[in-house]
Amino acid sequence: MHALIPETAPFNEEQRAWLNGFVAGLLGAERALAAADAAAAAAPESAAAAETLPWHDPTLALDARMELAAGRPLELQLMAAMGQLDCGQCGYDCRSYAAAIAAGSDTDLGKCGPGGRPTAKQLKELIAGAGDLRPAAVATAVPSAPHAAPERGYGRDAPVAARLVSSVSLTGAGAEKETRHVVFDLGGTGLRYAPGDALGVWPQNNPDEVELLIAILRAKGSEAVTLSNGAEVSAREALTRVCDLRMPSPELYELLAAEAGDDVDRSRLAQLAADDDGADTFGVHDVLDVLLEFPSARPRIGELVRALGRLQPRLYSIASSQRKHSGEVHLTVGVVRYEKNDRAYQGTGSAFLGEHLRPGRRASIFVQQAHGFRPPADPCAPVIMVGPGTGIAPFRAFLQEREAFGAPGRNWLFFGNQRREADFLYRAELEDLAEKRILTRMDLAFSRDQMNKVYVQHKMLEAAQELWRWLSGGAYLYVCGDAKRMAGDVDLALQQIAVTQGGMDATAAKRYLADLARDGRYQRDVY
Repeated sequence: MHALIPETAPFNEEQRAWLNGFVAGLLGAERALAAADAAAAAAPESAAAAETLPWHDPTLALDARMELAAGRPLELQLMAAMGQLDCGQCGYDCRSYAAAIAAGSDTDLGKCGPGGRPTAKQLKELIAGAGDLRPAAVATAVPSAPHAAPERGYGRDAPVAARLVSSVSLTGAGAEKETRHVVFDLGGTGLRYAPGDALGVWPQNNPDEVELLIAILRAKGSEAVTLSNGAEVSAREALTRVCDLRMPSPELYELLAAEAGDDVDRSRLAQLAADDDGADTFGVHDVLDVLLEFPSARPRIGELVRALGRLQPRLYSIASSQRKHSGEVHLTVGVVRYEKNDRAYQGTGSAFLGEHLRPGRRASIFVQQAHGFRPPADPCAPVIMVGPGTGIAPFRAFLQEREAFGAPGRNWLFFGNQRREADFLYRAELEDLAEKRILTRMDLAFSRDQMNKVYVQHKMLEAAQELWRWLSGGAYLYVCGDAKRMAGDVDLALQQIAVTQGGMDATAAKRYLADLARDGRYQRDVY
């Protein structure tokens, strides 16, 4: 390969080799993008393609997104109902998944994991509302690009089996939410990943819950059932690996309404099939709740399996650098547990990784490559990272990568959680990086350690002058974590800093951040 970084450049041999490969990859990507742009320019541009997508922002509420998309073609309204993360969990990005639904090539409305039940309901309403007008709407939609078969290990439909090395708690006594450090052995998988990538994990359902469902239906579990793709497996296997037991589907309510021997059960189930907004009123939160709440409805287990939604993979930001952990991949997983209706519930993916999958056992995983959430190509560039809670995950990978590479650029981390003693994730590692000056600065916000709650955006405002100095000096700014509150609050804090430190008005501050994002210097991985 032709050397793109001259030998006279101030880098050692390993750094120069890495940069040569990185720049070559960028040039290859640019050539591919240029070719795609040329092809797009040669093709007639549709009305939908020419439109802006103002709702494509994960910090906007669903109602606000739908209002922005009102009056647009069906495909774009469907897109607005998605989670807006382009996370790849569904096997598409938001727009191409919407196009596939609009065109009728994908009829599964439950693939948007981040959007959850509200997205699935909105999609159903949009499709129903389109009625006879749907074909006309489809004609204006941009068809989804045909999907080539993914390389093994790099797509939801081509996972590989990896052995769990460990799953240990990062949180201490008194933590309100447990967070775990999960390590998979990549030996034999051939998987490669980069900082910023996510790991997709196909979870399995709680085995105790599966056995309870089988018992309620008075089945054995060994019965053969046929899946929607024609495959035949045992009922236990289907309930464990294939069926979504969290979100009851309209098809499930319809099936149970038809099977119910009690008139009241039948009426309430029919009501839920038409509109499941009343699910909480009936004490229905998942599939097990439905069966417990309506005891007169007991279908055959094969019919139940066919009426359930399909389990979706979970995506987790990778928390390690392969330069430092060549044969492993690390995750930072917040375990979801809560109580409702006098019953304890667990998150499917986090409970699988935190409780049910034992060390030495294997799980189906794949690498979901980042769209652009990467450390800067220039190792000298300063980096500002805002990652409260499990949002620390990719920044642990960034710091490990920059340390292993010997990148001279400064690194500044804003981290927050509830309590320093219980929730300071990776405390020893971060303090060691700070002592070695790899982590130039670390600002911490532990919201419950004082009367007034303090969050990362407050720490950013306190450090406004220095933060602006870094940004003016070419720093790259990264945000990872909660999309609904934190990411929006951080964005508002940045706008305020641009006003107070940069002398801008509100409009110019927003434009400044948009320009930073366009230049790749303001990147968000939010969920």
